[in-house]
Amino acid sequence: MKTIEIKTKEQELIREINSDANLLESTLKYVRKLKKSQLKYPCQYSVDELKIRLKEGRKAAKAGIYKTQSEMRSKHPL
Repeated sequence: MKTIEIKTKEQELIREINSDANLLESTLKYVRKLKKSQLKYPCQYSVDELKIRLKEGRKAAKAGIYKTQSEMRSKHPL
């Protein structure tokens, strides 16, 4: 999207929101919530949870239950 298109959409959005106080308030709440959620990391484990996951991973590796790097890359390409 070009800068001029973004500015046009921004003005259109502002006009639409400004016509309704409830819509303005709910939009502000939504945007603030969205910004906060983007600040958090997707996986937040406690130290105890990490220790458990590490133990499980080590057990699986010893048992031969794992995927090779090439298998992972084919499943999740860069």
